[in-house]
Amino acid sequence: MLDKHRNFARAAKALNITQPTLSRNIQLLEEKIGERLFDRLPKTTLPTQAGKIILKYARFVISSSRNMQEEIRRHQGLLEGSISIGTGPYPANALLAHTVGLFSKRYPGIDIEISVDDWRKLPYRLVKEDMDFILVETSQLDVSRDYELIHLNRHAGFFFCRYGHPLLKKSNLTAADLSLFPLVFTAFPQRLLNAINSFFFPDRDESAPTRKLQNITCNDLATMKTTISNSESIGIGTYGTLATKLEAGIFVALPFRVPELRTDYDIVKRKGLSLSPAASDLIDLLLEFDEEQSRLEIDLIKSLDQK
Repeated sequence: MLDKHRNFARAAKALNITQPTLSRNIQLLEEKIGERLFDRLPKTTLPTQAGKIILKYARFVISSSRNMQEEIRRHQGLLEGSISIGTGPYPANALLAHTVGLFSKRYPGIDIEISVDDWRKLPYRLVKEDMDFILVETSQLDVSRDYELIHLNRHAGFFFCRYGHPLLKKSNLTAADLSLFPLVFTAFPQRLLNAINSFFFPDRDESAPTRKLQNITCNDLATMKTTISNSESIGIGTYGTLATKLEAGIFVALPFRVPELRTDYDIVKRKGLSLSPAASDLIDLLLEFDEEQSRLEIDLIKSLDQK
């Protein structure tokens, strides 16, 4: 708690103890270790190098203890506990929401906390906040000894617009036609930005002034869909994020295929740390649904390829 809040008063309040009690406990630990664990600065409290080592292993101890308790409850038929997951807007909508719904019916005693955030921040939060796992874009992840990846299928992305959009009245659509309208998407990794720029400006002269699209970026998929539903903007999505609205005729997939425009999602967990039985079961369900979604999107991809 002291590492999380970086303040003795706030940490003591979170622990429901007095500040002098917390200070004394930290001092006793420092005496036992033989080193100062936190530097007390005027406006904050920061862990020393020795403190960082203690914190690293303390998180393993806490997580292992929690997993042990949950496994005993499973053995006793008293499955209770909690799962903490981090993910970005697209995989939250396309993969996680449906899977969590199935999981909650199967295990009503398990609490689930889902944090939807910018995918670039989640690897840090995975370690810092003791999440069970994250489901994120990994093309720019620094894959080190700290992470272990469980690969998911790569799902094709495509352009779409609302029903009644002016583009749908044109025949023989081109990338130039699309470029006249704002493009709505979340924070994309550089590989996707490169693919989009190559699609719209394939002959761009590197020495010429940069041509650009009007972009609208938003980290909330519901807001994106509402924006596209009520404007002439163009969206980028996957079958999983849009299936119901495509089937209802609210959105229409545009006849363009950019092979590089695809997801690169993986389940990421801390290396060397076993998941709880509940988290493992959730991942198994997630992998099953990922396979099912790959089968369901085949017809849409074929129809776009034919156009």
